[in-house]
Amino acid sequence: MNDGNEKGVSWKTCMKLAITAVAVFLIIRYWGSVESFVGLLLGGMLAIFAGLVISYIVNIPLRFFERKLPGPTGDGTRNRALSIALSVICAVAVLLFVGMLVIPHLIEAIVTLAQATPEAIDTISNNQFIASLIPAQLVAQLKSIDWNEVVNSIVSWLQSGVASSLPQIMTIVGQIGAWFMGVILAFWFLSEKDKLSAGVHKVVKTYLGERADAVFVNAIKVADSSFHGYIVGAALESIIFGSLVAIACTLAGMPDALMLGALVGVMSLIPMIGALIGAILGAIIILATSWQKAIIFLVVFFIVQQIEANVFYPRVVGRQVGLTGMWPLIGITLGVAIFGFVGAFVGVPLTATVFRIARADIKRREELPGDSPSPLEKIHQSLSD
Repeated sequence: MNDGNEKGVSWKTCMKLAITAVAVFLIIRYWGSVESFVGLLLGGMLAIFAGLVISYIVNIPLRFFERKLPGPTGDGTRNRALSIALSVICAVAVLLFVGMLVIPHLIEAIVTLAQATPEAIDTISNNQFIASLIPAQLVAQLKSIDWNEVVNSIVSWLQSGVASSLPQIMTIVGQIGAWFMGVILAFWFLSEKDKLSAGVHKVVKTYLGERADAVFVNAIKVADSSFHGYIVGAALESIIFGSLVAIACTLAGMPDALMLGALVGVMSLIPMIGALIGAILGAIIILATSWQKAIIFLVVFFIVQQIEANVFYPRVVGRQVGLTGMWPLIGITLGVAIFGFVGAFVGVPLTATVFRIARADIKRREELPGDSPSPLEKIHQSLSD
């Protein structure tokens, strides 16, 4: 018999359990359709994600201009509108400067190399000294290449391969369209950022409570400080790196030293491999005029890179995010391992965010009375109860 204080399971609880069981069964039974739907949903959210990323980056100079321009700040003010306009103008000016400085030289170098490749290979093949340094089998293969056939193959691929690659091309076009829509959303996010922030706080307070909102606000502040510091530090480090390359190339007598510095500096914004890609592109540009200078440029680049990696990067980027020593490298490694290529960009600021939150929590717990239970002890106690 049941005691008078015991209560049976209500029909409402039974219905909830039954609906939950049916929902789980349907998800497992039709997992392929569910996965496709989630993929479409995430694809549709790409524009929102792009808008958030763009708006956050533009918000860095935006906050600077808001502090410098006169008048009240906030949504709908003249100060906000002028700050957004100036931020966009600065971003477009930087992109145009780098593009006009680098892209024409790169295209010219590729065209020149394409035209000179057959003659250069014949020269290498017929030169006894160079041929003695290259395996005979490789020399024979170079001589046997029919370059007209290679060109015809490329033309044939452009005629048939492009059509077969149409799905991939449409995917790329769709992603470009999503990022273009993200630019439009970014303007809305920036112009209404105060209202959006207040709305998020209201939702968190309503559904999670005041304490959760306080924790959320603190975490957002720490993350914002880490990401803001990382972006500013990476931009400053790229300027330093590019300037060092330009100065070193000038001293070494390299052609277009300013362009080479700008190319390496911009590409170094891509963690781990960006600077190397910039060096390879710079070597290709110089190779169109002189292979000796291309080798000298690579030597100069690696010397400057060692100085930048061991002297400037830890002091500039590490101090901006609050990480010293090997922690920035550890952050990049963990980011790539967990999030792939995107992790190379967010690994350092995410590591800095976790590091700073943990350090603040440890400091707070050290100030508690000695008999205060640790989080593990609290969990053990709650399980025992």
